[in-house]
Amino acid sequence: MLYLVSNASQPVTFLAAGNLTNDDLFLHPRRVMDSYELISVTKGVLHIQSGSRDYHLSPGQFLLLFPGECHFGTEATEGELSFYWMHFYLPANHTSVCEEVQIDSFFHQESSSHYILPETGTLSASSRVGVLFVQLLDLAKRPGSLSSMQCSYAQSTLLLELTHESFFRHRLMQQDRKMPLGIIDLMEWLQLNYDTSLSVTDIAGKFGYHPSYLTALFKRCSGYTVTEYLNRQRIRVAKDLLTSAHRLSLSEISEKVGIGDEKYFMRLFKRYEGITATAYRESFSLKKKNRI
Repeated sequence: MLYLVSNASQPVTFLAAGNLTNDDLFLHPRRVMDSYELISVTKGVLHIQSGSRDYHLSPGQFLLLFPGECHFGTEATEGELSFYWMHFYLPANHTSVCEEVQIDSFFHQESSSHYILPETGTLSASSRVGVLFVQLLDLAKRPGSLSSMQCSYAQSTLLLELTHESFFRHRLMQQDRKMPLGIIDLMEWLQLNYDTSLSVTDIAGKFGYHPSYLTALFKRCSGYTVTEYLNRQRIRVAKDLLTSAHRLSLSEISEKVGIGDEKYFMRLFKRYEGITATAYRESFSLKKKNRI
């Protein structure tokens, strides 16, 4: 695993950002850039290679592409695909690419003022990265001379949020609290099957656990109950639908994310996001999209 480490005392330099959507058979073009690019998938699976490293990114996963390195699609995505993307510069004299074993010293400094970004990973259930992407895209559409500066600071905040997640993930690994493979598989399954109507008992049976044991183990490993983790995945998808599918009503979005009761959906959204679903949608009306 490669990590990007850069001084965070100054904001990054904003270049561009957007939300790519495609209905079927998207193949990422082959190219080499002089900037960094961060991709965060929200729907479908993106098949892409960078250098000699091959990735298959599912919803909730992200990828950092490095300047000067050729990247290209390895196969076309079947069905819908959507991902956020942003391009930015970092100061070359304060930026380095490290192996995982080389970054321990940075993680041991809780007050370290650095971006510490893994080349790829999965966002946590409570991640704010999706919200920060939407805010960035909204800022990028605003007119005026301050827009570019605002976007640079918004990008910096997003990268610091990724750094925050990386720090806590690394600390858990250092404390030998590695998750059992069965729990990792379950978390990945919940991220893809957020619209499931299965009960905790059904899910436990599917993965070979007793319901009570699964509840305790999942809580210890993730910090959430199975139901709460599933609901957070639902709200994560709902946030994307609220800002990308303007024709869908709240009731339709609630159904699409697996919550049959619209009022319950609205209570969950307010509890997790601190804002109503309607207010969230109205806050990001300028979000930029590029459809291919």
